[in-house]
Amino acid sequence: MKKGFTHLEVAASHLPSVWLAAKRASLEQGDMAPVFHYATARQANLWMKLFRRYSPFSADQGRALYVRISKEAVALLSREPDQLISLGCGTAEKELLFYEELNARSWKPDWICIDGSLGLLLEAGRVCQNRGKAVRLVLADVLLEDLLRRLAPREGMARLITAFGLIPNLSPDSFLCGLRTQAAPQDRLLLGVNLAPAWDENGQSYWASAQRILPQYANPSTRLWLTEILRDWGLRDMVEGYAMKAIERGGWIRYEATVRWKRNREILLEDGSSVTVLGGTPLRLFSSYRFTSGGFEQLLRATGFEPLACWTVPSGEEGVWLVAPSSSGTGSTT
Repeated sequence: MKKGFTHLEVAASHLPSVWLAAKRASLEQGDMAPVFHYATARQANLWMKLFRRYSPFSADQGRALYVRISKEAVALLSREPDQLISLGCGTAEKELLFYEELNARSWKPDWICIDGSLGLLLEAGRVCQNRGKAVRLVLADVLLEDLLRRLAPREGMARLITAFGLIPNLSPDSFLCGLRTQAAPQDRLLLGVNLAPAWDENGQSYWASAQRILPQYANPSTRLWLTEILRDWGLRDMVEGYAMKAIERGGWIRYEATVRWKRNREILLEDGSSVTVLGGTPLRLFSSYRFTSGGFEQLLRATGFEPLACWTVPSGEEGVWLVAPSSSGTGSTT
């Protein structure tokens, strides 16, 4: 590879026709697909600014904890992984700590970073290159069917799969069930989620904790990032009433950012077709779940995973679980 160039593999999820179909679905369903918030270089830069400001990892204590987690989690692995697969890697700063700890044990797995954002994936490549680490960069939707199976060159491989900060912004049970169907018994997974620390898992302190955390989402910088998609798609003057709120959804609290269409209209798409929207109906730009520690462990077991170890940052607002596929099967959240 020539100096100044980065080699990427691009999945079919990023074909223009696939993106157009996802755009249509987002408008028709009134629910923006998360991948669209990271599509442009400007969006990637706005997100990185937020990450530096609000992520516990950006604080000295948070980073130090991740260093400790990497050492303790790798020490718990029973065999050398053939692959380290980083789903939704972002800038790969967390994942790099685990790769370096694997290397410290003279383990050299093939490292694959996967993200739906070109800008963030390129930044991950830069971060890894600066540390002299070889990484395979894959531009793909992390929800792509059979993604993990497509990345395995042979059967029986042991993989360490990471997903930090990815689960809260998706449908958690659906994502975990899909992950379980692709995970082999010898695989181990490190899953990071946002938490709302509470002494009662489903009670008043859970809600109070979520309300206390709300300003991390209800602020001008987050609004600028989340509404950039409206400017990019030419929708900014068609909506009004931006709001960020904490709501209860399926027994969990999540933050939702919404706008409303000003009036009935046809939204013209790039292929000449259109989508009808109704005035006053909401368009959800964003959602992010905040779990309790005990509640997330229940969800893991319900979706076919067995927790092996857990760590939380000093604030209690972020946790990482080392899990194994349960021998009982895929589980069920119903």
